[in-house]
Amino acid sequence: MNKHRRITSLALAFALSISAMLCTSAANKEVSELSAKTGLEPVSSYNSNADIASLGLELPSSYNSSEEGLTLPVRQQDTNNCWAFGALSTFETKLLKDGKADLKAFSPQHANYWGAKREDGTGWQRSFENPGYSYIPLGYLTSWAGPVSDSDFPLTSTQTDYKNFNITPEYGLTEAIYFNNDIERDAIKELIYTYGSVVASYDANPIYLSNDTAFYCADTTIPPTGHHGHCVSIVGWDDDYSKDNFAGSVSGTPSENGAWLMKNSWGTHFGEDGYMWISYEDAWVFDDVFGPSYAFTKYEPLCEDVKLYQNEIDGATYEFTYLRSSSITFMNVFDFTEGDRNLDKVVFESTARGCEYTIYYIPFDKDSPTTDQGLWTKLYSGSIDYTGYICADLSDRLLPQGKGAIGINVKKTDTSELASVGVCEWLLNGDKMIFVPQSDYGMSYIMDMGSSRKVIEDVMDVYADNFNDEIGGTFVIKAITRNECDGHPTEPPTEAPTEAPTNAPTQAPTTIPTQAPTTMPTQAPTTMPTQAPTIMPTATPTAVPTEAPTIIPTEAPTNPPTEAPTQDPTEAPTVAPTIMPTQSPTVAPTATVTLPFTTAPITAESSTFDIAEPFEYKAGDCDLSGVVNIKDATMIQKHAAQLITLTSREFMAADVNKNNTVNVVDATYIQKFVAGIKINISIGQTCVYFE
Repeated sequence: MNKHRRITSLALAFALSISAMLCTSAANKEVSELSAKTGLEPVSSYNSNADIASLGLELPSSYNSSEEGLTLPVRQQDTNNCWAFGALSTFETKLLKDGKADLKAFSPQHANYWGAKREDGTGWQRSFENPGYSYIPLGYLTSWAGPVSDSDFPLTSTQTDYKNFNITPEYGLTEAIYFNNDIERDAIKELIYTYGSVVASYDANPIYLSNDTAFYCADTTIPPTGHHGHCVSIVGWDDDYSKDNFAGSVSGTPSENGAWLMKNSWGTHFGEDGYMWISYEDAWVFDDVFGPSYAFTKYEPLCEDVKLYQNEIDGATYEFTYLRSSSITFMNVFDFTEGDRNLDKVVFESTARGCEYTIYYIPFDKDSPTTDQGLWTKLYSGSIDYTGYICADLSDRLLPQGKGAIGINVKKTDTSELASVGVCEWLLNGDKMIFVPQSDYGMSYIMDMGSSRKVIEDVMDVYADNFNDEIGGTFVIKAITRNECDGHPTEPPTEAPTEAPTNAPTQAPTTIPTQAPTTMPTQAPTTMPTQAPTIMPTATPTAVPTEAPTIIPTEAPTNPPTEAPTQDPTEAPTVAPTIMPTQSPTVAPTATVTLPFTTAPITAESSTFDIAEPFEYKAGDCDLSGVVNIKDATMIQKHAAQLITLTSREFMAADVNKNNTVNVVDATYIQKFVAGIKINISIGQTCVYFE
């Protein structure tokens, strides 16, 4: 089965500290630059950069949201789940800043179990003890799977507790802004000042640590011990923090004063009651080699009359930039019920910064959304001013009952990125699948508005026809409906016609406040709080999880916990040429990584199978009969001679030496096996794919 790519934007897993590092997409960075950083070729087209300009707010020289009472006590992670602590802590701070004074700490353990491999084989291909990925919290929070209270699901909770847990979250994330260290420092400060904190990552290798308090890495040279990716919540800054505090780092002393204040998850015995500092000049903080940093900007208070329609729960793992068109409409199909069709908001993910977008309700014509644009109802229009999750407030539109599509038309401008939206799509790291979506036919559709064909295609057909990809993906487009309930008074809804378009709102939703909060500290804080606030998990998609989790000691360690690298950062993935579609429009991925079951370079007709279903096979059993014999060797010879085409499953079984090709060598192994000749290849063993 010929797959069309690649390592994705997920490159670095977060443990307490972890080393095996792969590249991310790293927008606006040259291939050579990232290769020098990681030893690997960047092959993702994912663009995490959000070019957020400073609004010119009058900011203090120092700020600490914990001194404003906007953090909960610092906690101590119990396994490789800093990504959960960092993200949830940041969400806690956002809610506290919005006046949720009685807020209880959120449960990183619940997020950790949620972000593990599911019983059906889908989801993140990790166990809860393994490191995680930075995008796990974004899927967890935007799908409204969490957060839940730590008192309801503590760190001692088990897998059985998770299966039996049924408490509904009180809040659901609807908007998040990506950013990285390419933007102005003041723009990052404004995000922290406006929303209380941001999720960020850096290299926590202890060689960069001074006095258990301050981190400073001067350059992007990979140390012999590798990178130790760590996720935290940045809660403030101090322009006057002395550069001498970093003198103990292997990098020496920065050239200028100034540092970011982070709320860590190593307990209160590190730093200043659990808070630590990172120099402004640190080479890795906010760097998108770890994936994007992000701020949580909007959320929805939840009750039984607020409903989220969605076709995926894991969020965007890639960006659908495969069609090079100036105008594309991306659609997700929902079956609106009689009691839940008052459309209030639409949420979608996109990195198409600078593009214009228009939201439509698109009725069905038989088995798919109609191509007759005269029947589309225009609901909203705006511009994509940042990369991340965008929430459009439609102010209540009554939709027809039954199946209909919410379409996002993304139109390129002279200064914008490619027209695209996020897609929940499978991910591969080397020869290891690290994420499997729950995608299926009938979920997502696409229409190239610039094409003369003007057809609507199921996105699964786009994957299958152009890339021979049976797994595919689902667009990250969600619809929120609500009826009147406590805290959600409803205006009389406007009926959305199914025949003629309506006028769209005249202005786009505000993404970043245009003015600073009224209360600003007048001077730099002189002391840290005596009681450390709790940090919540945040994640950025980055690395492949390691095998052995790092356990944080219950007593104060003398050095930050570390973790041995599981992969040589200089080892590059195998890259194969991208297979381009046979018809217009063309496909945009920059490179591909060969899957372990990639077929020989001939036109193959792959069998369709449910990737979530465990598939057992015997190495060498080419016809899947349960017996390895000469017939299997003959099939391989015919396949090599291009007389027959193996299906994807047959190919996997036929690849005896697992070198990603099926040829006469594999047939010879089988012949020797049948003849009883001793060989160094194990044939006939049972393997489980996505067990």
